Amino acid sequence: MQKYLCEFHKMKSVFLHCHASKGAKRAAVEAHKVLLKEQTETLVKGLTAAEKAKLCQEDALEHRNLMNEILREAAYYNFPKMYLISHYAEQIPKFGALKQYSMDISECMQKGFKEAYRQSNKVNATAQMMTNYTRDHTFIIKDLTIDIWNWIRQEEDLTANVRMGPQTQM
Repeated sequence: MQKYLCEFHKMKSVFLHCHASKGAKRAAVEAHKVLLKEQTETLVKGLTAAEKAKLCQEDALEHRNLMNEILREAAYYNFPKMYLISHYAEQIPKFGALKQYSMDISECMQKGFKEAYRQSNKVNATAQMMTNYTRDHTFIIKDLTIDIWNWIRQEEDLTANVRMGPQTQM
């Protein structure tokens, strides 16, 4: 597990553009525009096609390196799931695996809130989410109650024709 975590940290630069802030992305785009403007000004008309192609490749590499450098400086990986993963390798040998624990339960609990947020107009979303989530749960509980009543009625019908035993007859 520790080996895979180290491998992830070596390769996490692939995700730099995902974890940089909007300001950093904007700064990278601005730097790209400035660099592109500088490079177009320095193009010499007397170059051959091969020299121009080579210059374009070098410019593209410089663009990529500049963007990666700006994003790398602004990127962050300080979020709870990454922090928790770093402790798993120590905790599992110490306490053992939790056989009954699953993330499916907590992920499933979030689905209702995510759907409620999507249905809100994003203005005062919390109140709308709670109303929507409560309404949905109320309907689910009512449906379950009706199912239980139907089940009880069926059980009563099944036992209605059963004869009484000798002790209860008189």
